[in-house]
Amino acid sequence: MPHNPEDDWTRPVPRSSRGGRGGSDPTRAVPRGGHDDRSWEDAPEHTRALPRGDARPSYAAQGYEDDGYGDGGTTARSTRGYYDENGDWVPRPRPRARTRSDYDDYDDYDAGYDAPAREDRRRAAAAPPAGRPPRDGGHGGGNGGRRPPRRRARYGVRRFLALLMLLVVAYVVTMAVVIAMVWGSIGRVDATPQASDRPSGGAGSSYLLVGTDSRDQLTDEERREFGTGDAEGSRADTVMLLHVPGLGGEPTLVSLPRDSYVPIRDQGWNKLNAAHSIGGPALLVDTVEQTTGMHIDGYMEIGFGGFVGVVEEVGGVTMCLDAPAADEKAHIDLPAGCQDLTGPEALGYVRMRYSDGRGDLGRVERQREFLAALVKRMASPATVLNPLRLHSVGTATGEAIALGEDTSLLDTARMALAMRTIAAGGGTSVTVPVENPDYPTNVGSTVLWKEQASAEMFAALREGRPVTVQP
Repeated sequence: MPHNPEDDWTRPVPRSSRGGRGGSDPTRAVPRGGHDDRSWEDAPEHTRALPRGDARPSYAAQGYEDDGYGDGGTTARSTRGYYDENGDWVPRPRPRARTRSDYDDYDDYDAGYDAPAREDRRRAAAAPPAGRPPRDGGHGGGNGGRRPPRRRARYGVRRFLALLMLLVVAYVVTMAVVIAMVWGSIGRVDATPQASDRPSGGAGSSYLLVGTDSRDQLTDEERREFGTGDAEGSRADTVMLLHVPGLGGEPTLVSLPRDSYVPIRDQGWNKLNAAHSIGGPALLVDTVEQTTGMHIDGYMEIGFGGFVGVVEEVGGVTMCLDAPAADEKAHIDLPAGCQDLTGPEALGYVRMRYSDGRGDLGRVERQREFLAALVKRMASPATVLNPLRLHSVGTATGEAIALGEDTSLLDTARMALAMRTIAAGGGTSVTVPVENPDYPTNVGSTVLWKEQASAEMFAALREGRPVTVQP
C-alpha cells in the first residue's frame, strides 16, 4: 500500500494547551465549552472544534460501513480516526482479516530470523558441563551419549598396551624363575687353589672348561655301549682355557692337550690331566695358573654321562665331516658329510684319537668344534626364549655340569656369551703352540709345548693384546 503522510492516522491530533497556557501554540487543542479566552473564529482553522450533532457527517455518509459504535459520541469516533486539516473526520480503515497464508509468511520470516538463535540454543543444550571434555570431540551435535569411534579406538590401544605390559611382566617373572631353577640345579666343586703365589689378574677374565672321564653317571650297560671302560675316579679328558677380554674385545678359546707335559705343585712333572686325578679341580686350576701365568676366575666341568644327556636333550648336534670317522675303541662309525650326532655318537666323536693320525692334537680341535656347535644349538632362540624349553634344557645341563664354588652367575653368563660368539665364528680358537706331540718321558708319551711361543701367547692374553702366535 502507498504511504501518504497526510493519511497516517497514527499522527496525534494537534491540541492547544489547557487553560489558555502556552500562548498561541497552534498545536493546542481547542477547549470545549468556551474555556479558552479566544473566540472560535480567532482560533486556527485546523484546531477548531466541529459542531456537535447532525452537522457532523455520518460515518455511513462518508462511504464506510457502520463500525458498531454508533454516531453519537465524538470520543468514540476519535479513537477510530482523526480530523484532517479541513476539519473533516477521517475514520481509520478497518483492518483486513488475516488469512492462514499471512501467518505462514510471518512464520517463514521468523523461522529464518530465529534459525541462528535456535542453533545456538541447541549447541548450548548439547554442550557438556564445564570442566568435562566434550563427548562428541568438540564438534557439536552429540551422538546419543555414545563415545565416538576415535575415543573407543584410543581406549582399545590403552587396553592392548596394558595387556601387553602385563604379559611382558609375566614373561620376565617366568624367565627369572626358570633361570633360578636352572641355577639351583648346578652342582658345585671346590676349584679354588689355596696357594699364596697365585698370578694376579690381567686384562679381562679367564675361565677353565674341563671335560672329565668320570663314569659315575653311567650305568654298566651304558659303559659297555659307549666304550668308556670301567676305570674308577675321574681324569681331565678335555681342558680348555677361555679368555674374555674387557668391553669391545673378542674372546679366545685355547685348547690345552690333556697329555701336556707340565709341572704339578709338589708332584714334579707329569701329564696335565694327572693334576685332576691327584688333587681334583683345585690342583688342576693351580697347575694351569702356574704354567700359563693366567689367573683363573671361574671353573666348569662336565662328565661323560652329563655330556651325553645334554646332547640328547637338545635333540642332537649337527656336524659336517670332511671324511668318514670310524674308531673301534670309541664305538663310532660315521660317514662323511653333515649329520646330526646323537649323545653316544657325539661322545665317541670328541674322544676319538686312535684312528686320527694327529692323535691328541686332532682330538682337541674336534672338541672345540663340537663345543661351539653344541653351544650354538643350546643358545638358539627356540631354546633361550621359550621358558618351557629353557627349563628342560637348562636343568639337564645344570645337572650335568659342576661349577667352582667361587664361580658366580655373572661369570657363567660371560662364559656362555663368549662361547656363543665363538660358535658364531667370532673370536679366536687355537691350540697352545706345540713343539713335539709325542715327547717321550718317564710318564709315557706326552705333548711338549713351544716354550717361547706359548709364553708370548699367554702374555698377549694377560695384557689384552690380540693373539698373533700360531700353534
